[in-house]
Amino acid sequence: MRSPEYIMASKEVKNNSMNEELFAQCIKNAEGDEQRAQAMYVQRRISELKIGQIENLDQREKWPMLLPLLALYTIGTIGVLLLVFGFLGNKLNWW
Repeated sequence: MRSPEYIMASKEVKNNSMNEELFAQCIKNAEGDEQRAQAMYVQRRISELKIGQIENLDQREKWPMLLPLLALYTIGTIGVLLLVFGFLGNKLNWW
């Protein structure tokens, strides 16, 4: 099964709607072989598209990961304070 990135990059090659600068680099690296350059273009384009998706996931997942950590740190801090004051209160006969 082909990834959506592969399908999109392949359509760009078929429709000749490629990024000219990137394709020129691929032709240069492929030493003039157009089929090899198209394959290189597809692979590079797939990696570009995947990088864009990773950045979007980072933005979307920032707060869902941060909220549980804040809750745990808050509960932990309150628990430590209760233990310390409970121990000191017991030793110093505060109650």
